[in-house]
Amino acid sequence: MSNKRRETQNNNVDRLLSVEKVNAIFAGAMQEFLVHGYAATTMDKVTAAAGVSKTTVYNYFQDKEGLFIALVERLAQENYREAFSPQDSQLLQGEPHIVLRRLATNIIERIDRKQELLSLVRLIIGESGRFPLLAQVFVRNVDKPILELLSQYFAVHPELQLPDPEVAARIFLGTLVHFVILQEMLHCQEILPMERDRLIDNLINLITSNQIPKNVIADKYSGTRQKSSRRKRTASGKFQTDYGFEPKHLRSIRLTDTAWEKLAELANENNLTRSEMIEIFARKGSLDDRESES
Repeated sequence: MSNKRRETQNNNVDRLLSVEKVNAIFAGAMQEFLVHGYAATTMDKVTAAAGVSKTTVYNYFQDKEGLFIALVERLAQENYREAFSPQDSQLLQGEPHIVLRRLATNIIERIDRKQELLSLVRLIIGESGRFPLLAQVFVRNVDKPILELLSQYFAVHPELQLPDPEVAARIFLGTLVHFVILQEMLHCQEILPMERDRLIDNLINLITSNQIPKNVIADKYSGTRQKSSRRKRTASGKFQTDYGFEPKHLRSIRLTDTAWEKLAELANENNLTRSEMIEIFARKGSLDDRESES
């Protein structure tokens, strides 16, 4: 065997041993933190629980705080990767109610399956008064990436008509987290019973209740946002009126949201703006009349 090949094999073995040692340290640290709490855990206890030397622990982590932060970051990355796999190209594909159901289910199932994660959350909440940095590390690595993903998703879907994507993201995630806290951490299944699917169904209905077709993105309170490309300007630069000398009794009409949506659908089907549709109706005519005029 050549020296180069032997050196490569030795490096692979060293890397494997390093991974095994780090995993052992994390396992020992998790055990000690959950049993004794953050304040009462010492690096000596972690070393004993991990079955490695103290030198090995300090070679990887400078102190207890660094070890705890690394542990939280690792758990956060693992759970985020499993629940919101960056490699899953279908994660955000589909209609909003499908995507949001997929995300909500992933969030709840991922937390439910990770009792270790729930126990860590209990620990962080309990220690947050004395060690606020621990809570901040958890929020930065767990909550923040999910909120950013949701905010971005809501921002690029104007058909949902959500006035503030960031607030909507917090409402969405907050509802799910509160559900898990009540059901799993505070043991309130009997006091406040709620089926998971019922919660998810109604949460999605709330988020998507104002959704309009993608090809009709308009102000639901005004019929003038979609302008006719054929409108001309006067010599002074002002737009000419849509109606000219025609009857104006519909100019100040107030329609319901449903009526505006139906009007927009009809306009889209006939390659017209909503203002042009109103003009046709104001003349007491029909689309057939418009076709005969043209």
